[in-house]
Amino acid sequence: MRTRTLRRPQTELHIVEDGDPANPAILFLHGFPDCHDLWLPHMQALSSDYHVIGFDMRGAGQSTPPARAEGYRIPCLLEDIDAVITATRGREGTAHLVGHDWGSIIGWSFVADPVYGRRAASWTSLSGPHLGAAAEWVRNGILKGGGDRKPALNQVLHSWYMLALNVPGLGRAVFSTVGTPVYRAALTMGGLPGDHPHLARSRDEVTRLTRHTFQLYRQNALSPPPTPRPGSIRTPSQILVLEEDAFATPAVCEAMTRYCQQVSCKRLAANHWAPVTHPEWVQARVRELVDSLH
Repeated sequence: MRTRTLRRPQTELHIVEDGDPANPAILFLHGFPDCHDLWLPHMQALSSDYHVIGFDMRGAGQSTPPARAEGYRIPCLLEDIDAVITATRGREGTAHLVGHDWGSIIGWSFVADPVYGRRAASWTSLSGPHLGAAAEWVRNGILKGGGDRKPALNQVLHSWYMLALNVPGLGRAVFSTVGTPVYRAALTMGGLPGDHPHLARSRDEVTRLTRHTFQLYRQNALSPPPTPRPGSIRTPSQILVLEEDAFATPAVCEAMTRYCQQVSCKRLAANHWAPVTHPEWVQARVRELVDSLH
């Protein structure tokens, strides 16, 4: 893997890449509490046919955190993605985006943006809806009732931790004291196998991954970006729906189809960390979409 550091106004981003830059590019976006190494097995498997790129989101892994918590607002993160594409593919370059968890949440805002979206050759989403669209879907489901109320309430139950982390001082207290058992519980709840090396991370490693990036929840969950207009996302998209996801229900993920002009849903009986437990299936779906466009 080739590595580089991209210096940005608020952060220094650690980028890894492999494969021939003459090939189509695939940019992988990780979530919380992960870093780029979530995607390393996928990058290694796909590097013979594609230019594969990953990076540590600001404050995760080897990337530095912004000086202010407001640096975790989604517009700042969209600028990072745009800058990584420019650094690895040139000013006019594009990449096929693949996002999981917060990488998917942020990726939805990227493809929904009329300017940034032009840089996404395709979009593969796992386990994370557009934050504004999801909030609207939950709100409408609860208020309108009928058949929409139960799935909306179910998603609220799955998202309890997002609300908890917005209690003043709680997130910092948790991740500076009992962060390691909370981290391991979240990974286990999401279906990560008990022998996975991520569960053996030391307290220092867990603290480094979480002590800044929990601000994703505090800076965005209660003030989400605007909901896209239905049918406004032009990027060819696919939603990989994980039927047993402990955090993002199939209903809220599939609700994102109404915002896309060209979209498909592929279902898998798997939990949240399907990129770890079902890597070949995820890679096959990514290949199918990318190859269909070249």
